[in-house]
Amino acid sequence: MNFRIVYCKLFLFLQFALLLGIAGPSTAEDVIVYTCYQNFDSRIYIMGMDGSVYDWYQYDWYRLCDLEIVDGNVHVVDAFAPRSYQLDIQTGELDLIIDDWSLYYFYDIAFDGDYLYVTEWDMNRYLPDGTGDSSTGFNYDALGSTYFDDRLWTLNEDSLIRSWDISLWPSIVEDTLLNFNPPSASCRGLSYDGEYLWSAESLESQLGYIYCFDLNGTVICHISEPAYRGWAACKASGYQSALESSTWGALKSLGQIL
Repeated sequence: MNFRIVYCKLFLFLQFALLLGIAGPSTAEDVIVYTCYQNFDSRIYIMGMDGSVYDWYQYDWYRLCDLEIVDGNVHVVDAFAPRSYQLDIQTGELDLIIDDWSLYYFYDIAFDGDYLYVTEWDMNRYLPDGTGDSSTGFNYDALGSTYFDDRLWTLNEDSLIRSWDISLWPSIVEDTLLNFNPPSASCRGLSYDGEYLWSAESLESQLGYIYCFDLNGTVICHISEPAYRGWAACKASGYQSALESSTWGALKSLGQIL
């Protein structure tokens, strides 16, 4: 049996079913967005909350890292260039936001409702449209960051999540009593979904876990990564899916959807 022909026929049937409405109405749902990389290429996976793969997008010559929700949209940063992007989770399209060639790379991004923050040597602040605002000194390498409870939180190279009071910017004050460890020393990326934090393990040549955890570092759930080497994960809302479970992801992995 020629399986490629079978899958092509299945793909064409699903397209036809969508046009006729056979596959059911499109529904908006919460998803996990996950970034990973190998060599010089990156992927972003769209996953169900149970870990099933709905879709993925590949980006050659990108090192896509931390994720943050900005006004309901997913933003991602690039470690190969001092850039941040807004991600369309339906299509994988990247819309350039920060493009600051006075710097070299970004590994983290946070949003406090008014400003975007990325760290590279200093902590750098931008308007939501990517316009530079100001900077302040910062003595750690940030591998992820996010904002909640009126504080900026950074996941640093020593595997400690630090809390920063930035209300008197450009003065920033660390609140050491609120610092805590992530679920794994290999965690990268940091995002907050309004209740819990998300991060992903970055392991060489092997799959790790995506972690959802509380503000004490206690794991709420962990999900196997769909590919290595992981960097970040976040929970996003509004993904429109008209197919059951991981149909798109399954077909795509078979090479039937490009």
